[in-house]
Amino acid sequence: MAEILIVDQDRLFALTLVHVLSGHHHQSVLASDEKEVVSIIRDRNIDLILVDAELASRKNLHLLKHLRQANPDIPVVLSISKKVDKDDREQLRSGLYDYINKPFGHEELLLAVERGLERRRLQNENRLLLGDLKQRIRELSTFNTIAKTLNSTLNLKEVLDIVMGKVKELIKAEAWSILMLDEKTNELVFEVATGEKGQQVKEMRLGMGQGVAGWVAQHQRPVIVPDTANDQRFFKGLDQKTGFRTRSIIATPLVSRGRLIGVVEIINKLGDASFDQKDLDLLQTLTDHAAIAIENARLYEKARRLAVTDDLTGLFNSRHCDMFLKKALDEAVKKDQPLSLLFIDLDHMKEVDDTYGHLMGGHALKEVADRIAGEVKPPDMASRYGGDEYVIVLPGKNSRQALELAEIIRRRIEAEPFLTYHKLSCRITASIGIANYPEQAGSTDELFSKADQAMYQVKESGKNRVKLSDK
Repeated sequence: MAEILIVDQDRLFALTLVHVLSGHHHQSVLASDEKEVVSIIRDRNIDLILVDAELASRKNLHLLKHLRQANPDIPVVLSISKKVDKDDREQLRSGLYDYINKPFGHEELLLAVERGLERRRLQNENRLLLGDLKQRIRELSTFNTIAKTLNSTLNLKEVLDIVMGKVKELIKAEAWSILMLDEKTNELVFEVATGEKGQQVKEMRLGMGQGVAGWVAQHQRPVIVPDTANDQRFFKGLDQKTGFRTRSIIATPLVSRGRLIGVVEIINKLGDASFDQKDLDLLQTLTDHAAIAIENARLYEKARRLAVTDDLTGLFNSRHCDMFLKKALDEAVKKDQPLSLLFIDLDHMKEVDDTYGHLMGGHALKEVADRIAGEVKPPDMASRYGGDEYVIVLPGKNSRQALELAEIIRRRIEAEPFLTYHKLSCRITASIGIANYPEQAGSTDELFSKADQAMYQVKESGKNRVKLSDK
């Protein structure tokens, strides 16, 4: 349930909105002037604001400016009537998250509300994520020498390698492994494994509760197994597949803030002595710090992905595309190699939005992105550049290769209807323009301009085609 502020001087219309929203478990608060609005925002936890555009446009957008000053994070949805002139409409829309045109139906209202609430939820989630990351980084300064070494990097692979190196220094054995929990499958994955059969083990997984490591993960308790022949928890399958002989095991869970993230396991201590409590204490001290370091690295990677990823489609965003293209072009110039750029603009997206609404339109954009992503592999890069536009950068690919890939993507988009998962069906096609360095362009701006021009030529000549820019 969300708390929604309705700002409208038409009392009857506002009460109608209250009735519709209450039917979908939303609580509404009414306001008719700026003073009431500011007071409500200050005193209550408002999740979304519905504002009459005619009221908002008065006094040079005075009301909207006060809304942003009072709480810039609350999403605002404008209801725009024909009374608002065209210039004021454009000014109102700029910088706002969403708008709906009066008169509108119940479903359109609810879709706009849900879009706004989803935006608020994502903002809060990102804020919590970044806040958690900052708190983790503050904790790093209190660690001892080992912890500082572990946290000298926020690269997950480097952290795991450092952990493995420290484990091998502290406890001499025949084999060491770090198993990370795959939360999607609830299995343990051998992320790092060293020793005689390390490479073979990396391709294997253990279910929760399976083997000694699985038992440690399930119970989140460390264990010493001095003789695997006398322990029912031991799983023989790995030895049978690799030809290795496991005689003794020590293992401890990797737990960060009460949540299991993996297991560290050591096999067959060197020398005559078996694993003992001292070994376990050393391992636990290290894994306590390691768990924090690993979780920090994971959070950092997640935050980094968020910074370069388009929220809707999961592709890279335009900012990352610009940086990637600049770097790729510099490399192409340096190595005297070609580089191609594909500019994709979808056909018929307005009809999809008009017919099914913006929410379904967003789902369609995501499905298009999935089809594009299925055809674009590193070192190539696909991004959503804005609206229904996608840009693909192809380092090292000439015009012929770019044309071939563009045609594959065009056919892939055209081949199947969209929104079938939602029990709907719509057809979308793509107009694609291509520019190549050094054939048609010598800079990033020229690449974009030439590819964009080629795309518009496709639009003007019937759409749903691929065209290489003229020289």
